[in-house]
Amino acid sequence: MNLQQLRYLTEVAERGLNLSRAAEALHTSQPGISKQIRLLEQELRTELLVREGNRITALTEPGEQAVAIARRVLRELDNLRRVGEESVDPQRGSLVIATTHAHARYLLIPIVQRFQALFPGVNLSLRQGNPDQIMQLVQAGEADLGLCTRPTVATPDLARLPCLRIWRCVLVPEDHALLKKRRLTHQALAAYPMITLDASFAGGVAIMQAFAQERIQPQVVLSATDADVIKAFVASGMGIATLPEWAFDAKRDAGLRSIPARHLFPPAVSYLWLQRHQYLRDYACEFIRMLSAAWARPQVQQALASDQPPDDALAVDVQPQPT
Repeated sequence: MNLQQLRYLTEVAERGLNLSRAAEALHTSQPGISKQIRLLEQELRTELLVREGNRITALTEPGEQAVAIARRVLRELDNLRRVGEESVDPQRGSLVIATTHAHARYLLIPIVQRFQALFPGVNLSLRQGNPDQIMQLVQAGEADLGLCTRPTVATPDLARLPCLRIWRCVLVPEDHALLKKRRLTHQALAAYPMITLDASFAGGVAIMQAFAQERIQPQVVLSATDADVIKAFVASGMGIATLPEWAFDAKRDAGLRSIPARHLFPPAVSYLWLQRHQYLRDYACEFIRMLSAAWARPQVQQALASDQPPDDALAVDVQPQPT
């Protein structure tokens, strides 16, 4: 048994049991992967994969257990490597953040600027996607940290740290009739075509749930995954939209107006998502602390070692852009 065999097995599981994609990711050949997994099965004296002809269709029950153990072994190997790197040069390394377009565009720029000023030797990378894609990146070890709202799928193997509380506003063209309303209602919003976040985002789902609770069906004419795209369609006169307060900047978003809507829609919580029991470099802990002062290194390590998720009350409000 060797680490290469464990890497091959976990990569096949991560790539949906597709040998071709696993071989491409590992820069090797399909026959090489098949041979090494066969050797591992021979040593363990049990089959790990369900095979039908040349296809792998599932993991066996022992295979599921073997993949889980292999992931832990490889994660601990990464932890050992990080301990050594921390000792040799604590100011150099890499940090990969997986997050949504909106977080990257509207929240992370000042944090990244501060981080790079403190750690110029750290290569910082951003990977963008929807929450489900972000979970996949963190679970696969392709991202060190994830920053987003809840995904649509359960992720009990990841730790989540409540970080930011996000309130929403209603965006309309600058001459819109809703600007004359003293106080918005769901009924008033439903009278106009609406542009929403895609259902793969918690914000899009929460908006529709708020209307459903009032037994109101809004006129959704478009859904999108990008806040800037949504704002462009609002500016074109196609409809109104609900977006995070911090996604609106009066100077930058000429032609749009923001109407407070905290009384209509509950806040969303953005979490930091991490693999449990991982060793975090000091600069990774500092990046987390920059996002939320509630998460200093001791608190982060405690959360990673616990199976109980922290209280969402630890999230702090994200302030809207000054107007």
